[in-house]
Order: sequence, then C-alpha cells, then structure tokens
Amino acid sequence: MKRLTEKIFADRRKAGRIDLEAVEMFVRDSLHRTGAAALSHLLKEDPPEQRAIPCSCGHSAHYKELRSKPVLTVVGPVEFQRPYYVCAQCHHAPNPTDAALGVERQEFSPGVRRMMAVVGSGSPFDLGREQLELLAGLHVSTKSVERQAEQIGAEIMRLEQAEIQRSVQLELPIPVGPPIPILYVEIDGTGIRGSRLNRASAVASFDVSF
Repeated sequence: MKRLTEKIFADRRKAGRIDLEAVEMFVRDSLHRTGAAALSHLLKEDPPEQRAIPCSCGHSAHYKELRSKPVLTVVGPVEFQRPYYVCAQCHHAPNPTDAALGVERQEFSPGVRRMMAVVGSGSPFDLGREQLELLAGLHVSTKSVERQAEQIGAEIMRLEQAEIQRSVQLELPIPVGPPIPILYVEIDGTGIRGSRLNRASAVASFDVSF
C-alpha cells in the first residue's frame, strides 16, 4: 500500500494530475499480486499423514515427496506444494489435490479456463487473448485460448447429445387392446424458450377407425 501511494503521488507531482487509467491498472495489478501470494500460501500443503492412496489399477500409490504445481489463476500465477504419489505397479501418479482443485493435468485454474472459453467463443482467438489481457490482466497464448474454447465446446456438445438421447429414449406404455387397422401420425416442430435445443419435434398419433 505504501508503494502504491508513493507511485500515485509521484505521478501527480510529475504530470500535475492523476492518470486515473494508469492508477486503476496499477491498483489492479497490486491486488492481483497480493491475491496470488495469499492463494499460494492457502493452497500449500504439508507432508501427508496418509502415506498411500488407492490407484486406478487396483494397487496403492505411495507418497514420495512434496512437488510444486504452477497454475495461472484469475489473480495471476500461483505456485504451491502438494503431495506427490507414485504407484510402483503401473507407475501412474494420481494426485488427489490437483483433482479436488480441478487442475489435474491443467496449467489454468477453472476460473481462467471459463474466461478463456468465453472470450474464445465469440471472437477470433487472438482477439480473445487480447481481451483477456486487457480485461483481466492475464497473459496467455492464442493457442491456449483456442484449446480451451474447443474443449468447452466439445463438453457442451456432449451434454446436449446426452439430453437428446434422454428425450428420445422415452419409456412408453405397452398398448393393450385389439390391433388398430389404420393409425395416423402427425409431426411438427416448434421452438422452446430457455432451452439449449432451439427446436423440438412434437409427435401425435390417433386412430380414426371408430
């Protein structure tokens, strides 16, 4: 805070006024650095009491050491220590801490990945990178924006397909009665407000044999 105040008054003495935009950005960067330091301290872990954890192969992964994990968060770069386990049977290294935080095999936090998906979905990826730098003060590559936007898009498509399958595979009652000689079927499409599915099909069947 002292450094921030000195910076503001030095600029005012030099230019005769306060450059509000420069001060805004300086304050934001200062708060980001403070937040990143606090987050690094908050996420830091000590050697665990549990020396072994289950591995996906059915055996156990044993604790080896504390290892550092760098992650870009919404407040800037963060680095923290967490336990490192290795399975002697399959050599897999499961990490429950990374999985719980949503950063397993990821270099960006969930919040940053969401930001990258938003700026990458509505504009060219390089423009999205510039927007992220201007609006959030985060420096990422164009390729990273593209990769995250594609991953989020693929996940949305997977969820939509699952929703479609649930609507198609309805549990309909088994008709009981005499055979129907003539059955008419009518189908139409309509829009649904507030649904991810822009259009839905409605089917009606009726018997006119009576």
